[in-house]
Amino acid sequence: MESFEFYLQKGDVKKVSVNLERARFLIKDGKSRIKDSNLLDKKKFPKIVFENYYDALRDFCDAILIFDGFKSFSHEASIVYLGKKGFDVSVISRLDRFRYKRNGSKYYGEEISVEEAKDIKEFYLEIKDKLIDILKKIENFKTC
Repeated sequence: MESFEFYLQKGDVKKVSVNLERARFLIKDGKSRIKDSNLLDKKKFPKIVFENYYDALRDFCDAILIFDGFKSFSHEASIVYLGKKGFDVSVISRLDRFRYKRNGSKYYGEEISVEEAKDIKEFYLEIKDKLIDILKKIENFKTC
């Protein structure tokens, strides 16, 4: 994967004004996707569960970017930005593999297995605490 600066120079990311309202909306949307996915039977709806977890994670990444004054036009750029927040390259690589799998499912009709739906949920649970610490700063941020 390329560096965040690569995506910035390429134009896949733009420097913008901080939009706290948009960042908070994305966090709310991501939390809703997680909650809804937990209500679904992974065995019956693995694709929906997988895509909802991925989209929630992407919402969270984009919220962080927006809070830091960036707008991404690339899933890869949003994912790699987690490195700026202290996430290990192995976490970033796993999320990028989920991105690739989600694109195959969404645009090319590739199947999502029950195991893959479980994998992305487990991944979320592994990074949840660190992610929530970052997102809480955005949710609780007060403007003067």
